Amino acid sequence: MDRRLKLRHFQCFLSAARSRYLREAATALNITQAAVTKTLNELEEIVGHRLVVRDRSGVKLTHQGELFFHYAAAGMASLEQGYDGLQADPSAPRIEVRLGVLPTVAARFLPRATSRFLEETRRSVNFSLLTGHNQHLLELLHRGKVDLVVARIGSPDDMQQLEFKHLYAEPLVLVARAGHPLCQSGGVRLRDVSGYPFLLPPVGTRIRPLVEQALTNLGIPMPGTVIETVSNTFGRSFLRGSDAVWMISYGVVEDYIEAGLLSLLADPIENTSDPVGVIRRKDQEMDAATRQITQILLSQTRHLRPLGQ
Repeated sequence: MDRRLKLRHFQCFLSAARSRYLREAATALNITQAAVTKTLNELEEIVGHRLVVRDRSGVKLTHQGELFFHYAAAGMASLEQGYDGLQADPSAPRIEVRLGVLPTVAARFLPRATSRFLEETRRSVNFSLLTGHNQHLLELLHRGKVDLVVARIGSPDDMQQLEFKHLYAEPLVLVARAGHPLCQSGGVRLRDVSGYPFLLPPVGTRIRPLVEQALTNLGIPMPGTVIETVSNTFGRSFLRGSDAVWMISYGVVEDYIEAGLLSLLADPIENTSDPVGVIRRKDQEMDAATRQITQILLSQTRHLRPLGQ
């Protein structure tokens, strides 16, 4: 390996790739944005490849950058684990992590993120996880019951004194069980959807206005029979045993669609993508553990974030 490569080159590249913004990478590394740019330029000159594309929308990895990221991230993780192992103090206090997440996040991303966090941490950990609807999670954060939440951005009032770091966005979809009568007519007529029981998030939830607007845009009148619930587990189970229809975030039903248990009645609905991110209190200092889990989540969802987000 070229002897000109230094640890700072790897740290700078990984930080920029994970945050997708040079200014955030500079803040994380406690250096100037100009220093980040210079270090990335040095790295590209040393390896002989363009690794990142930089514009107003942020940082995007090239094909060579994606390849380099995979090995650089694995190598840095191994190096940090070795160092932490040498520095580990058996008498060090237990790490406390209090995290609140949406049910979709708990199912899709958090198991792998938690496993990686535990692998990288060389001390005893008390990992406290709470799930709930968006408003509940933000209330827990304001009250200091959790240190970090992964949720949708709230109303201006809800977000006072909170900081939001974008992870990804996903659209609403209209789904029913596989073999639903609407799927057997050679083409779904959306005006017929309202004739079936319809699952909706309750009034007052963050996602309800998006659902109502989507129904209007699709020309679907409000169904006569409505089941209001925030339980994703109930929704998935109920749909499989009934003719009900559900409009919900794609991530809630992604695995069931891929497994052929549920069917899309229409393409993902445009202009309904709701941003999901890591949210913390501005007045609370981010400790090493919360920074670490944040970086892991940013890394895991990097491919899901549209360019410019």
